Amino acid sequence: MRYLVIGGSGYIGSRLVASLAAREATERIAICDVRSPGPYRPKVSFEYLDVRDAARVRCVMERERPDVLVHHAFILNPVKDERFMYDVDVNGTHNVLDAAARTGVGQVLVTSSATAYGAFPDNPVPITEDHPVRGVPDFEYARDKTESDRLCQMWALQHPDRVMTIVRPCIVLGPNVDNYLSRFWTDQPFMADVAGSAESRVQFVHEDDVAEAIARLLDGRHTGAFNVAGDGALSFRETADLIGMPVRRMPERLARAMARATWRLGLSESPPGQLRFAQHPWLVSTDRLKETLGWGPRHSSRETFEIAMRAKGKLGGAPATAASAPDLAVSA
Repeated sequence: MRYLVIGGSGYIGSRLVASLAAREATERIAICDVRSPGPYRPKVSFEYLDVRDAARVRCVMERERPDVLVHHAFILNPVKDERFMYDVDVNGTHNVLDAAARTGVGQVLVTSSATAYGAFPDNPVPITEDHPVRGVPDFEYARDKTESDRLCQMWALQHPDRVMTIVRPCIVLGPNVDNYLSRFWTDQPFMADVAGSAESRVQFVHEDDVAEAIARLLDGRHTGAFNVAGDGALSFRETADLIGMPVRRMPERLARAMARATWRLGLSESPPGQLRFAQHPWLVSTDRLKETLGWGPRHSSRETFEIAMRAKGKLGGAPATAASAPDLAVSA
């Protein structure tokens, strides 16, 4: 098998590459990214690639002729240049899918996000893969993920003879994750409780569990969309209590004004629209993934959060056990 992993230098892509490289059936893995993956492995090569360059993407695809294409190249940490973010996330996805179509790639997997469903008061709990992706207009990452997700759905309809797999993880954490989401818990002096948002529940999935789920979806050539999350969920207040973070009530109007001001002044990594995802439900069901693969995450949402916070020095002691810290089931 020949693999092309676009965005293979990240914390998920690198784990997937390591897993695939260890297999006898793997002939070659080409990593394309804007940064080097670090130490090279047998069977693995690296090439610099900016997905905004459509001609270059086609050239690489034509040369590599992969059996399987995995697309991970997205911007997670929000940037103020929305046009740049859109160009990478949405236009980049279009370029990759167009090149895959032209070169006859038979199997494609794209990492979308559970944020593509959007955070709305009327969201079902939990959300299944059949629910439409709606995004939110004022949170660029979710908005772009929604559009990229729809591009993948359209590609699948246009190429029914090929395999298109869309993976929608919840918040990914782990000892190697360092982004604006992990820093929401590690760097803030307190957690704002906006109109009861501290009681809203949130899911986490371990970086290794995501990589394993992707590898197994590739192995089985499973088509369609699949949510990925750790079992159970925690309230935002529970996450704050675990790491000793104070929780302070804040009027919604003040919270939104502060979010806009701190984002504009460069004092916050989170755009104002992120507040929606603390206020409204977007918990996802993983029943389809479990039934399709016979798979279950090795780490629950709570365990994943604890592992990540312990790696950042925010939590001491041993991991919680099922008996001492039961999780709330999130299932359809």
